[in-house]
Amino acid sequence: MIACDRCDEWYHTHCVGMPDLEVDLVDQFICPPCVDKNPELSLHTTWKRRCQYGLAQQDPASAEACHRPARGAFSKYCSDECGLKCMQMRIGAWARSGGAVGDLWEGVKMAERREGIVVSTLLAQEQKQQAPSVDEMQVDGCAQEKSAIPKTNGNGTAITNVHTVDTSPILGIVKPQKPMKERELERLNAQLDVVVEKREAMKKAMEVVVWRERLTELAVQRSEGLDECGWDQRLCFGDEEIAEFGAGVLESYEEESQAQESEAMQVDGAAEQGEWWCRGKSKCDRHDGWQKLRLTEVRFDKDVKEQALQKLTTREREIRKRIEDIVDPQARLSTAATNNAVAAAQYTAPLRNSNVTSIPNGQAKTKINGDTGKKGKKRKSEA
Repeated sequence: MIACDRCDEWYHTHCVGMPDLEVDLVDQFICPPCVDKNPELSLHTTWKRRCQYGLAQQDPASAEACHRPARGAFSKYCSDECGLKCMQMRIGAWARSGGAVGDLWEGVKMAERREGIVVSTLLAQEQKQQAPSVDEMQVDGCAQEKSAIPKTNGNGTAITNVHTVDTSPILGIVKPQKPMKERELERLNAQLDVVVEKREAMKKAMEVVVWRERLTELAVQRSEGLDECGWDQRLCFGDEEIAEFGAGVLESYEEESQAQESEAMQVDGAAEQGEWWCRGKSKCDRHDGWQKLRLTEVRFDKDVKEQALQKLTTREREIRKRIEDIVDPQARLSTAATNNAVAAAQYTAPLRNSNVTSIPNGQAKTKINGDTGKKGKKRKSEA
């Protein structure tokens, strides 16, 4: 049974001339009495768009054909399953007629799945006013023939067969200013710019950490060789000072090892070389244990930055791969097929008999199932 959406009265479907197969296609049911009582309102039953796979069958009215409603503006099929079946049927018909199946890819390679729609009421009214004056309406990039409102008989009963189910295009759909592919590329490129910028900044930070690690190692080696504190004040240099004097600081250790009595070299033009190091005893009260503490600190900082740099590098590769897949999806499919073939070849190996034991001279000794006898001394027979 079905209820009228105006008076809430219930009716048997066969009493109002509605086949049971088409009940799911009803959008809004108006009973015949309501139509007769309100002739000035032009009331009529409205219908949902039927699944295209059902309409494409040889006998659309048969029970075997799909009679479910389509998914509106998102798809002209009721489900992905019906869409695949319809495409397989059309491709098969194309191949049987002598068409090249490979050429079909050129027509669909730029196709995009619709993820959402925007419907404008004003645009729908304009399209509705223009509809009677044209033979075809161009809506959402697809030319579709107009479909008349389902007819009713003299009693107001709807004539509901597969040819009167509404297949008119949805009015008022606003086209996106940019296609989904272009929008996705813009989004990924913006993400890529941010990741690349962070990665470059992290690489510069890593250079500073590596410089500090090297300077700490040189300072520790020097303090052990001279049996003094050896704390180097240049370990506290900032990024700007490292960029300006970093190379000269490391060179000072090489020159100082060659001529420790020389006081000619100056790092910044004001302080002499000897003023950078603490000349106190090996266990200086002010800098006691600085060697171990400083090495632990700088190496921990290096590990943290290496992990962050690795994550940024991985993220950059993922984004670039997604961009390549969008720009050239066919290359992705061919690469995946090649990788699968290589993986299958790598994991294919001849079977080995687990009962065969190899021996050095190349002969194989096979164990016989059930031969569990053990060798040993024979029992002497009783006299």
